[in-house]
Amino acid sequence: MKVNHKVSVHAYKFNGCLYRTIEFPKIIHIDNKVVVLSLEKVRIISQGKNQKFYHFYANEASYLILFKDEWYNLFVTCAPLQNKTIFYFNVATPFIFEDETIKYIDLDLDVRGIFLDNKLKHIKKLDLHEFQQHCQSMLYPKKLINQSLKISSFLVDFIKNSDLFTKYNNDTLRQMMDNANKYVKKR
Repeated sequence: MKVNHKVSVHAYKFNGCLYRTIEFPKIIHIDNKVVVLSLEKVRIISQGKNQKFYHFYANEASYLILFKDEWYNLFVTCAPLQNKTIFYFNVATPFIFEDETIKYIDLDLDVRGIFLDNKLKHIKKLDLHEFQQHCQSMLYPKKLINQSLKISSFLVDFIKNSDLFTKYNNDTLRQMMDNANKYVKKR
């Protein structure tokens, strides 16, 4: 993987089913801990709750931050005209890179934090019901259930008690915000 190269991203459910495909986002930052992908004009194909697949294109400047050693990943959506940034954490396995594709297992639980003017305005845990259903139907091991719940709680505390705008690599976040501003100007 290299900066400016394009890769595929595959998110699987615990039972091995492909849940989401992100078609050829560009790598904008990579180091020994993290890969940051630009989702601008990238098609995302997801399986909905009704088991049908749907696709959409990112209509705002969006990024996916994948961590090599963490049990979560992060979608960041920047809306500079509204001074709004959405941090959407997915509880997930650390990723692997195989056959020009980044792969991870989505573990259902999500945490969303909405920032206005760089201040936290809203935080919410999402998809607990789906997580409980999948724990039973996909036979999640007890250790994985506990790990997922622990990470979900950690993410809520992390968002509440930290300044996300300084915790992540400032240069990377600044680059993301600059790209978001350019994206808005193009429209």
